[in-house]
Amino acid sequence: MGLDVLGRVRRATLLAGGLAALVTATYATPIGGLGLACGAAWSLVNFFLLETVVVALTTPGLRPRRAALAAGLALGGMGLLFAAGAWLLFHLPALWLVAGFSAPYLVIVFKALSRALIESRAWAGLVGSPWRAAAVVGALVVAAWWLMPPGSRGERVGAAPEARASVAAEASAGAGAAESATHGGGAAEGEEASGSQKFPNLITLIVSANHGAPWARVLHHYEAVIFAVFVGLLVCVTGFFASRRPSMIPHGLQNAAELLVEKLYDFVCGILGPRHGPRFFPLLGAIFVYILAMNLFGVVPLMDSPTSNLNVTFALGLTVFVYVQWIGIRSLGIVGYVDHLLGNPRTVTGWVLAPLMLPIHVLGELAKPISLSCRLFGNIFGEDMLMVGFATLGIGMLSSLHLPVGIPVHAIFFPLTLLTSVLQAFVFTVLTTIYILLMLPHEEEGHEGEPQHAH
Repeated sequence: MGLDVLGRVRRATLLAGGLAALVTATYATPIGGLGLACGAAWSLVNFFLLETVVVALTTPGLRPRRAALAAGLALGGMGLLFAAGAWLLFHLPALWLVAGFSAPYLVIVFKALSRALIESRAWAGLVGSPWRAAAVVGALVVAAWWLMPPGSRGERVGAAPEARASVAAEASAGAGAAESATHGGGAAEGEEASGSQKFPNLITLIVSANHGAPWARVLHHYEAVIFAVFVGLLVCVTGFFASRRPSMIPHGLQNAAELLVEKLYDFVCGILGPRHGPRFFPLLGAIFVYILAMNLFGVVPLMDSPTSNLNVTFALGLTVFVYVQWIGIRSLGIVGYVDHLLGNPRTVTGWVLAPLMLPIHVLGELAKPISLSCRLFGNIFGEDMLMVGFATLGIGMLSSLHLPVGIPVHAIFFPLTLLTSVLQAFVFTVLTTIYILLMLPHEEEGHEGEPQHAH
């Protein structure tokens, strides 16, 4: 067996032993999980010391004095390790401790069996068809589920109804206390705290620590606005440093900023055309960067995404609505703007349908800020709630150990959070660009007979 195989065995033992210890502590006893973890750690250290002795005695070209020193230190460490193992046997459950001691050897056995299985004809026939492989995997999952002890499936064996009611009452009281703390003591003021809560941020922690102060209530009330203003200032400062010392060969922050501006500029001009694109690009580019920064701000620890608050997103949608109507009135004039709302009637049929088109167009314009704000709010808030739900699940996995931390299950959704944040900023910007395009004056033909963008 080569040393590389021992390295793989150590890594597999570390992963399997950690998971087994967590499962044991959650569904069996915390002391059993601790014993399993200590036994696996003892075996891993023993393997490392054995490897050190073997390397020191068999490596060619190694100085004898250095090899003897390394081997002596490893053997001395093994003596201390065996003394620690004897102490563990008297203070931890022997069954779980022995199971931890045996973890590396079980990994070696399973590796040998898996290698023999993979090289067999039966395995080749199984993986040759994806349907057979999927059927076998499904059968193994069902069998593993039914072979689990009842307690590991979330069922409390032998628990009395009174005990279950007591646990539920304690959980409800704890949740109510946590919500009151998150809202800065709002329940004491007659405010009923309800609904799902997001991660605590810096402002909520300050409010919770000073829930009796009047300024704390004001701070909590304007929490989303404060974060929105702070993100805006952060974007401005970043833009200042990116453009403070421009160079012909950009690098670092200037390079990233120029790349972003160039891509946004090409995109906006591709929709609005070379005539109107440069005119509206500063607004549309600022909207994209600002919304993207607010979306991503919630990923920073102790911070919050302002766009997860409906007040902020509706303010953004209302700003776009007012700006688009102002563009329509300025570009088309009052008469042209009303003509646009009537559906640009030019025939008898158009004038007959004008009374019907007017309320439809008015309702469509009024629905635009609602659509923009609710879409952005719903996606970012739902994304935050997803992270909170899985973070709570990770804490619950270690609840029996009464630790202040848990398994970071929510970390697997960070790529999805980044994707959603970029996508929602992009969607908001694209819709704003299209709304502006629809309000611009219609031109049948431009220079050299080429058709222009029409609404």
